[in-house]
Amino acid sequence: MIRVENLTKKFAGITAVDDISFKVDEGCIFGFLGPNGAGKTTTIRMLATLIKPTEGSIFVNGRTPSKDGEYIRSIIGILTETPGMYEKISACANLDYFSSFYGIEEIRRKQNIEKFLKLFGLWDRRNDLVSTYSKGMKQKLALARALIHEPKILFLDEPTAALDPESAFMVRSFIEQLKNDKTTVFLCTHNLEEASSLSDVVCIIKNRIIKIATLEELQKNKKGSNTEVIMAQDASLFEQVVKDTGLASNIAVENNRLAFSIESPEKSNPLIIKKLVNSGAEIIYINELKASLEEIYLDLIKS
Repeated sequence: MIRVENLTKKFAGITAVDDISFKVDEGCIFGFLGPNGAGKTTTIRMLATLIKPTEGSIFVNGRTPSKDGEYIRSIIGILTETPGMYEKISACANLDYFSSFYGIEEIRRKQNIEKFLKLFGLWDRRNDLVSTYSKGMKQKLALARALIHEPKILFLDEPTAALDPESAFMVRSFIEQLKNDKTTVFLCTHNLEEASSLSDVVCIIKNRIIKIATLEELQKNKKGSNTEVIMAQDASLFEQVVKDTGLASNIAVENNRLAFSIESPEKSNPLIIKKLVNSGAEIIYINELKASLEEIYLDLIKS
């Protein structure tokens, strides 16, 4: 659906995006992560045909921006981090105006306006001026605008920013549902929990691509492992037992919970558990604590 080869963008001698290559399959939710200034928004702007790359190639559904920019714009929707709406007209008027760019027939246009305003809880305020909307309501209206022509590819830059928890949950649920329609979602977010729960593939960028993988692959490749042991007794009674094995680090105790890091769980865990049991620990269960996307992301960005 999207293929990028050796993409580079320079502004006045400053390299914002440096020789990146990746592909995004149809129906995939592609988490595009990186710190401020990493080149995320610049990449989206190039993919959406808003700016030209300095070097490299872009293919969107088999077409190139240089030859088929109009076609590409017709199949994509985009939500920017700071979306601009016309505040002196109503939500309905905004969506009617923006949907007119796509040549949608009037009946379908009205149906889509109603569909998305109801979806995002704005239907009762459809005739109110956008200037009277809260920041969160404006964000939802901007998302409705991005979806109004039912695009094949959706670029989302911080889609749940400024939304209350209930609205954010609704937007995330909707993004997950888009996969059923084979809509490809290119998701930029600083909310790593959100990226972890939604993304099929994660791409971490810092001007250059650092890593592209599924969350499962990232967790599998992370050096070391964390183990959690839940006991029937106060876990602090057995903290020294774990220390004395010399196999664990980052030992943490909280009530009946004992957690620690180890390099080789398949070798170390049986030995540690045996020592605990022989010392009188009554173990309720043992759990592997997989690294969160936040931990992995911070490690990769620092490296």
